[in-house]
Amino acid sequence: MPAAKKTKTKRTKRAAPKQGAARKRAAPMASALAEAAWIEADAALAEALADLDELISAESAQRADALAVLAQSLARAARKRGLTRIGALDAREPYDAAVHDLRQLVAKKPKTVRIQARGVARGGQVLVKPRVDAVRAKARRKTRV
Repeated sequence: MPAAKKTKTKRTKRAAPKQGAARKRAAPMASALAEAAWIEADAALAEALADLDELISAESAQRADALAVLAQSLARAARKRGLTRIGALDAREPYDAAVHDLRQLVAKKPKTVRIQARGVARGGQVLVKPRVDAVRAKARRKTRV
């Protein structure tokens, strides 16, 4: 009795998984939303630049108002790009080299610093550290007994 023939199984190639119609529509929509966000941010930045020119050319009596308008315009442009500010102006904090940008040369690291310019972050990523100056310790007076 002859041996039974082995049947060859035919291997079929798997096709790449098909993307759903919703996924195909979502990609262009996401890029369109990103483009719209950039357009809004560009418009806000352009407005801030125009406000800067007004501040530069303003009379001394109008400078305070022009500066306030410029600050609002820059804050609006920053919000459009998802930027947040770190720290509070003139706040005193313990110095940490990883967190602060010390803007002056000192012989030894300071214990306390004052924030001169707030930092900037997007999400959890720090883009610019707060700029700080060392706070000098007050001189102690000798008391007479």
